[in-house]
Amino acid sequence: MITQRFQDTSTIKISLLGFPAVGKTTMTKMMAQRQVSKKYIPTAGFDLKTVKFGPYKLKIWDFGGQKNYLKKYLENFVVGSDLIFIVTDSTPRNVLSSRELIDHAKELMGEDCPIIAIANKQDLCKVDGRMNYKRVENVLHTKTIGLTAIDSDERNRLISLIHEELHQVLVRRGLKE
Repeated sequence: MITQRFQDTSTIKISLLGFPAVGKTTMTKMMAQRQVSKKYIPTAGFDLKTVKFGPYKLKIWDFGGQKNYLKKYLENFVVGSDLIFIVTDSTPRNVLSSRELIDHAKELMGEDCPIIAIANKQDLCKVDGRMNYKRVENVLHTKTIGLTAIDSDERNRLISLIHEELHQVLVRRGLKE
């Protein structure tokens, strides 16, 4: 139970979901302040990283984006998340497919866990017709943040978002005012 986790330990579970090549691993590396490579290596299964975040340890679960993996195993691993990011590469096709992931995550988590869309690759909107984050938000009907995960300057904005969302979770649980 989320309330118990916050009272007993400083570990926060964040899950990153999305289809292949949308930037989940790049986001994970950005949060961990690791070198980001532009070379694409698909995540097989999931990667788990721990990042120090003030008084908390963020356990970041970076799930591989292959459809049969997501359908088969996601339910077993996403439960217990304190925050879920659905990452899209902002292409119209991927945004529409991401709606399915959001619905699945909401089905698994109910209202207990914030689910936020990340409209990644915003630097390419004017180059190749990707959707800006506001348009992505309108399509997904979910709070959406625009991001360029290969830009290390975006890390502070992402960390700030995580801080705000975790604060709201703690307030809802009566652990903070």
